[in-house]
Amino acid sequence: MKYLTTLVSLFLSSSFLLAQITFSPNIIDNTQSTANAANTVTTGDFDGDGDIDVIGGAYQSDYFSIYRNDGNGNFTRSTIDNGATADGARFATTFDLDEDGDLDILATSSNADAYLWYENDGSGLFTPHVIDNSSFANEAYSIGAADFDDDGDMDIVGGANAGDALVVYANDGNENFLILNVLSVGDNRTNGVRVAKVADVNEDTYPDIVVAAFAGDTFSWYENDGNGVFTPHTIDDSVNANGATAIDVADLDGDGDMDIAAGSNNADQFLWYENDGSENFTTHIIDNTSSFSIGPRGLSLVDLEQDGDMDIITAAITGDAFAWYENDGSGVFTGAVINNDLTYSDGAFAITSADIDGDLVADIVTAANISDAFSWFKTEGVIILEVGANTLEGIKVYPNPVYDTLNVKLPADLSEVEISIFDNFGKILWQYQSDRLGTLRVDLSHFASGIYYMKVSSSEGIITKKIIKK
Repeated sequence: MKYLTTLVSLFLSSSFLLAQITFSPNIIDNTQSTANAANTVTTGDFDGDGDIDVIGGAYQSDYFSIYRNDGNGNFTRSTIDNGATADGARFATTFDLDEDGDLDILATSSNADAYLWYENDGSGLFTPHVIDNSSFANEAYSIGAADFDDDGDMDIVGGANAGDALVVYANDGNENFLILNVLSVGDNRTNGVRVAKVADVNEDTYPDIVVAAFAGDTFSWYENDGNGVFTPHTIDDSVNANGATAIDVADLDGDGDMDIAAGSNNADQFLWYENDGSENFTTHIIDNTSSFSIGPRGLSLVDLEQDGDMDIITAAITGDAFAWYENDGSGVFTGAVINNDLTYSDGAFAITSADIDGDLVADIVTAANISDAFSWFKTEGVIILEVGANTLEGIKVYPNPVYDTLNVKLPADLSEVEISIFDNFGKILWQYQSDRLGTLRVDLSHFASGIYYMKVSSSEGIITKKIIKK
């Protein structure tokens, strides 16, 4: 006990470097009937009013709910589904599956053995569709979407825990789905799939799939040839992947290739895999000594302090803690707690980020399985470089809100300009780098409705602009 206390004290002392950033807790829902065994959260502007709403899934309540934001972080709940298809509501993610300009929900229900699509009418009212409820969805756990076969529409990948299944479903163009490829062949890479994450790992423009297999103790990735034909590659099947349960993908060390952040539940550790540029991965342990790494369950990436690199936010179900790990830009991480008050974090299960209160700073959104709570934590102490009488004030974006084309006016005395547009998850969606100034025209017609952020970096400094896409 003395040894554990010392380790925790050392971990807490490291957080003094991060003390300027704090997190204020707010309950979204902790009602037993709708949040019992809160398992998943995802965010987006689902009703088109310009602020960020929250979707929550509660495993024991058998509920998927939408929590509508009034713009200030006050939420009103409405039911999306509490019928047979929501039995064992497990996971939800945000995606414009039918590409009609609003955000839909992809979801899994583990007791219903179902992969689901909730179609948004644009106002936050949803129509449920079952993608698959066959044996391939036995204890469905994870779901994602991309155009895997390069035919212009969005396909689905599903991962099932009890089914030991990883399956890609092809879209016929009208959101009817047929099996394109069964990727599970009975090996450890798909033994107990907990996460199937879509990412272009080798940056060849074709979407690949990264997998965490809990029972198989394996992290792996499936390389897409552009036609929906996949080649499996093992990332790690050592003791470091014991109880593989969480993954996310981004360039973590600033060298231009895609690395992988991960959590291993039975190894009690968060770690990351460094890509050498040829998809050979080197293991780096982030944390396996603090209480915040006991029982990793959720993990997400976000540039929390807006310094240009991706930090890691985590949920540890046994440690009952939400934490974050600050990246120094080279893949060296320093940890600090977000919250370990059992009111909000007992059985910490899922974590994501979004600007809940419209202050241009990413807040934290969580689900805690034993607290039966969906919560959000206001992030305070992040410095937004958008003030001062200098050249950066001459940068203008218009119209805002925007429907199709965004104009970006750059003053003539800027130099070494780099522009990035990213979503609420910190994912970069568009980049521009040039010395050509004046007014740029950026086509946002293919972006879903919602809130985005534009970061303009130059020799004169950095400025962030909030963009509302209608």
